[in-house]
Amino acid sequence: MASTASSLLVVFLLVAAAATPARSCAPSDLHALLSVKQALGNPATLSTWSASSPNCCAWDHLRCDDAGRVNNVFIDGADDVHGQIPSAVGGLSALMSLSLFRLPGLTGAIPPCLTALSNLQFLTISHTNVSGPIPGALARLRSLDSVDLSNNKLSGCIPAAFADLPNLRSLDLMHNQLTGPIPAGLVQGQFRSLILSYNQLSGPIPRDDAQDEINTVDLSHNKLTGDPSHLFVPGRPIGKVDLSWNYLDFDLSKLVFPPELTYLDLSHNRIRGTVPASLERLSTLQKLDLSYNNLCGPLPKGHGVIKHGCKPYAHNQCRHGTPLAGCQDLS
Repeated sequence: MASTASSLLVVFLLVAAAATPARSCAPSDLHALLSVKQALGNPATLSTWSASSPNCCAWDHLRCDDAGRVNNVFIDGADDVHGQIPSAVGGLSALMSLSLFRLPGLTGAIPPCLTALSNLQFLTISHTNVSGPIPGALARLRSLDSVDLSNNKLSGCIPAAFADLPNLRSLDLMHNQLTGPIPAGLVQGQFRSLILSYNQLSGPIPRDDAQDEINTVDLSHNKLTGDPSHLFVPGRPIGKVDLSWNYLDFDLSKLVFPPELTYLDLSHNRIRGTVPASLERLSTLQKLDLSYNNLCGPLPKGHGVIKHGCKPYAHNQCRHGTPLAGCQDLS
């Protein structure tokens, strides 16, 4: 008898649940999303974005929080998305993450409407045909944790105001057409990842004496000059440094590399001096390239130097002193 009652209760709950209407998302979010879809050419990729299905929290390419507010929009890998980033995106006031990735039909400039997204923490506009300058007004978004604007057609300077964002931990601007200097204060210890490679940035790497941990600094394939030794300040853990393909000109001889280094590429510069003995102590180093510089010999005699083979030391044109000794002689 008890089992029959339990079965009836389960059936009743299932029927009641089926009869309960689906929770509708906030009307403002619904309106904004439909406007976004229309502005992007009503692509089939966003077919679930329909007024006939008012619970937009059930739509593809987005997520909602517990209150039914849209807090995550991610549109990626779609060839049928066309047009500029819609201004209606600014109406998604609870948005914490916006990702527009691998959308070749996305064009135009980064719109000022994004500054209305005061809760935004993660911004990705990558592998698109978005062009024009990076708006300095994005620095008004004080909650930003990660910004990925890589692989676009952005031009102009990196906004100096980015250095003032208190929570920014990851900045990726690689593969654009950015020019001018790296803003003072941008190379800060608060970053876990700073990638500015494959641009046309010029001038020195700004000095930074922060002691915090930084995982990745990739400034390769630019037109940077001067001495970046301050990146390796003693006591500052750092994992990956790629400064290759620049015009850096400094003496490597007395540089002390942090023991946490796992990746070091200083190739294709104008670096002079000798290979420092601190290289021998980098037990965790997996990638090394000092080729195509002006280094002289002799190489430190130790396993930490020769374990990488000869390629990392190739094509060094010593201008003052003894030519860099062949690493074959050290084995």
